Amino acid sequence: MLKDVIIKLYIFLFFLFLIQAKSFSSDVTYLTCINIENDSIHNFKIFHYYKVVNILPNGYEFDYLIESESPNKVRSYFYQKRKNYVKKFILLFNLKDNILYDEMHEGIDINNLKLKDKKIYTCKR
Repeated sequence: MLKDVIIKLYIFLFFLFLIQAKSFSSDVTYLTCINIENDSIHNFKIFHYYKVVNILPNGYEFDYLIESESPNKVRSYFYQKRKNYVKKFILLFNLKDNILYDEMHEGIDINNLKLKDKKIYTCKR
């Protein structure tokens, strides 16, 4: 009797695990994006409500924190700090139109950075 209950509990936990794993996997969006100026390709993994991973053509990966998110847009960022210099990298995904805006801001004061570079990508899921 106890053995049957334990077996049913294991089966229940196994199916609960499968359902949970499926729900987490659906919270990831994979994009391949092409720079409209030079045709370089970047791959992205958007872990919704958590982070974005930018995979460069050379294999390097950078994690961006998600700042805001809606069904059609994701805005993420990360900071690179050196002695007295700061760079802020921003990715803004327009998921409705499959466009990515990639910006780099830099300066000395984190609250007063200036836009230094902006790239536009077209993306495919």
